[in-house]
Amino acid sequence: MQTLYPDMLHEYMVQRIKAVSQERVERLEKIKTRRQAEQYCLSASRKIRSCFSPFPKKTPLNIQIIKEQIYDGYTLQNILFESRPGYLVSGNFYIPEGNTKFPVVLGCCGHSAEGKAAPAYQSFCQGLAKQGYLVLITDPVSQGERWQFEDGLEGKTWLGKNSVVEHNYIGKIQRLNGEFFGTWRVWDKIRALDVLLKHPRADKSRVGVTGISGGGTLSSYLTALDDRITMAAPGCYITTFLHNIENTLPTDAEQVPPGILKRGLDMIDFILARVPKPVLLLGEQHDFFDPRGLEQAYQEANRIYKLLGAEKNIELFVGPNGHGYSREGREAMYKFFNKQLGIKACTDEEKLRVRPVKPEKLFAAPNGDVNKAGLKKVWQFNAELATELKAKKKKLSKKELVQTLEKLLKLPKCKGICRYRSSQCQRLDDKKYKVQTHYIVETEPGIKAVLARFCKQRPADVHVLQPPKELDLHIPHLFSSDELAKIKSDEAWFVEPRGIGSSCPQSLDGYDFFNPYGLDYMYAATADMLGEVLYGQRVYDVLCVIDLLVDRGVTKIHLHGYGQSAPLAVMVKLLHPAVKTVTLRGGPKSYYSLTQRPLTSWPTSMMIPDILKFVDLDLF
Repeated sequence: MQTLYPDMLHEYMVQRIKAVSQERVERLEKIKTRRQAEQYCLSASRKIRSCFSPFPKKTPLNIQIIKEQIYDGYTLQNILFESRPGYLVSGNFYIPEGNTKFPVVLGCCGHSAEGKAAPAYQSFCQGLAKQGYLVLITDPVSQGERWQFEDGLEGKTWLGKNSVVEHNYIGKIQRLNGEFFGTWRVWDKIRALDVLLKHPRADKSRVGVTGISGGGTLSSYLTALDDRITMAAPGCYITTFLHNIENTLPTDAEQVPPGILKRGLDMIDFILARVPKPVLLLGEQHDFFDPRGLEQAYQEANRIYKLLGAEKNIELFVGPNGHGYSREGREAMYKFFNKQLGIKACTDEEKLRVRPVKPEKLFAAPNGDVNKAGLKKVWQFNAELATELKAKKKKLSKKELVQTLEKLLKLPKCKGICRYRSSQCQRLDDKKYKVQTHYIVETEPGIKAVLARFCKQRPADVHVLQPPKELDLHIPHLFSSDELAKIKSDEAWFVEPRGIGSSCPQSLDGYDFFNPYGLDYMYAATADMLGEVLYGQRVYDVLCVIDLLVDRGVTKIHLHGYGQSAPLAVMVKLLHPAVKTVTLRGGPKSYYSLTQRPLTSWPTSMMIPDILKFVDLDLF
């Protein structure tokens, strides 16, 4: 198992995002007038909305107040409601003492297993309620009372209660149906805001949102997407996409809006989309969401706010801690919201007597599990949508299939015959193949596909590529050396596209390619944000290598695809006339079949966005 270019894909993505980020900075620097600032913000708002898959129609909320408890300074209500028909959301109302109209705050949880019951989230809800705010906080899917995969991955229990892992399992399957998990997350919160504003004590003119981490993400999204929000305090999320990729930080399935980088946007644009709405940007000095990026984002936003005469409406607070909603951050949020609303109240949590209660006090569902209250799970929605799409598919001609596939893969045309170079022969310990040679094919600047040749002994034509006229070409599941035992011929040829085999990334704590939160996921998600498809780029690499082989005299290619590369082989067969046959080993039967079960271990990069709207593997 040899990795020649472990950093190739990472550095390629870094350079791509650097270029996009620099173009955006240059656009911002050209903004000199109020009118230009307004036009930029309006454009950002339109672009952000286009990154989110369409929201569904609003349906009855079916709100249930399960339990009510009185505490020092507030009343706690445990509630259930349906953000979609049959899709339960568990939450807590924190209702201040008094009979007047209260300003309201929607609380957004970060990625904690306890969800709304996490001490930090209970604390800010209590703190706000004791200062006279009506607060609603809800469990995100796969947190608190809303776990989706209690049986683990395909019978294994290692999945545990890990919210980001569950989110990424959900998100990668939703891609096949053309959905974005972030849209589901935002919709839950839009419906939660509906619940909050239905409360008879809610002042609909004073509406705040706050949260940290995943809650900071949703607070930022809601600021841009819901006009009812009048002030926001998102935390431990906003930095820059460039800092995230440079720091090798895989963010979560809801944090990677498709096409957002292609549209020239960055995280702070979620705030700029609603200037001059008052916003406090929260961060922590030792957060893994790089505070340097947060400072850059604040400076960009502050300049736009100034041009619009609203510089007093944006503030930055960076606490001394690590990732999380620290007491310092919570108290900074209280002061900011109070200042915006002209409220004079104590913001010291100790003096307010903020005291988190046991999680079971907050349960709205039986034993704290919405599955026992009739929850319809996300994967069931996915399965139903995939079945609906399957019934609507039209039979396509070969020409239409090719055009559809090229569009889905966002496939560029190969730009002539690629240059190649060869490596020195390397000796192997394999029982059959004793020598390996690599032909390095540059398919685009910064990307090298590898044509690997395995022989019994050193061939005479090492440096010059001289393949046989009829060639069996193999695409490995992961590493070419893993497949050698399955091959009977005296010589074996493999093509390894980007991120596979010789360029398989090697970092992130003993990287596991199939980890739903690993590097392959991160690069697939990054490609999505750039408006590209990583699997399509791998198809492109293979097509370029085949073009080179044809140029070197090959007339017939028999293609073999293993595991995750089996769909790739099927696609290449459709797209390249030199491929006469295709043999598949161990790949999925169809993409549709992956949607009909709760979980799949196939990697995110294999899930082609939107594919089930048009075609499936069995149609190629």
